[in-house]
Amino acid sequence: MTLNINFSVRGHLRAALGISSLAGMMAIAAPALAEEMTLQIGTIESPTGANSLGWQAFEQYVEASSDIEIDLLHSGQLGDTEKLLESTMLGISKMAQGDETLTGAYAPMMTWFTPYLFADEFVMKEFFASETFAELNDAMAEELGVRALAASPYGFYNFINKTRPIEKLEDLDGLKLRTLPSSQLTIKAWEGLGAAATPVSWGEIYTSIKTGVIDGLGHTIGIMVDQKYYEVAKNVTLDNSIGVVNFYLVNEAFWQSLSEEEQEVLKRGAQIGAAAEFGIASYRNRVEGLATLAENGVDIRPISREERNRLREAAQASVLPWMQDQVDPALIEKVFAEVEAIEARLGR
Repeated sequence: MTLNINFSVRGHLRAALGISSLAGMMAIAAPALAEEMTLQIGTIESPTGANSLGWQAFEQYVEASSDIEIDLLHSGQLGDTEKLLESTMLGISKMAQGDETLTGAYAPMMTWFTPYLFADEFVMKEFFASETFAELNDAMAEELGVRALAASPYGFYNFINKTRPIEKLEDLDGLKLRTLPSSQLTIKAWEGLGAAATPVSWGEIYTSIKTGVIDGLGHTIGIMVDQKYYEVAKNVTLDNSIGVVNFYLVNEAFWQSLSEEEQEVLKRGAQIGAAAEFGIASYRNRVEGLATLAENGVDIRPISREERNRLREAAQASVLPWMQDQVDPALIEKVFAEVEAIEARLGR
């Protein structure tokens, strides 16, 4: 999901991080110069979630390779990803879990959130290892004061609904699909598909499907299982519309205060964590999650390549003109070209 964060504190943030770069570096550099430091890191999943397991792999590597101690606080103990991002921007947290919330905080990140951009999760994984994303990441670090040390795709939005199976574009016509009021990108995408984008808060999704306020929503297979949407909606379409990613975020001022050795340890740990999470999430989405849905009577339907192309054309025709008013069109073209090159290289 995309959260459109209204960072009215952005001006104050720059002041907090950079009124005096020397003073800021002195304040944050102190822990890095000590023989030991402890990093308290917040995540939003339960300790057994794929992202949490990735962070545990990060913890093991970092503690075994340095004098840095890691204190992981799972299950949203430090807030949701919007709160974690803001805290990391302000330097209150030195590291934290991030996700597609970044697309609401830093507009250029919306480019990779384009519907039907990636053929599969491996193409998405390759994109986040590309020079194009590295440039986006560096620009975000300069603008927001937050850097992604690693990225782990954790799945794609697929449609689950209570009304009818979806096999072609026309089947989406008039379906009430949940979105966030602030997520203009998903609102535009669902409207482009002919659906009625209907705002519903996260905690009300299950009840809203049950009572008919919405017919369903797009989200990952793992979320459908975790939130038990299959109890109130029995149609799932594997269309892989919008790719979603977890990030291993670090405050940029803190990052720059570290020694090269400390940076290498944290970055390598984040890469190991992201790799572990990617494998676990991919397995749970493609095997365990689908098995659970089937066991609970859900009609699971893959969509043909031809129909997915029709959905992509319709959704992007609605999203891209709006996005071009928010982001440099040249950047959008560059992201699309990068993805096309990756797909050609991988034979997609």
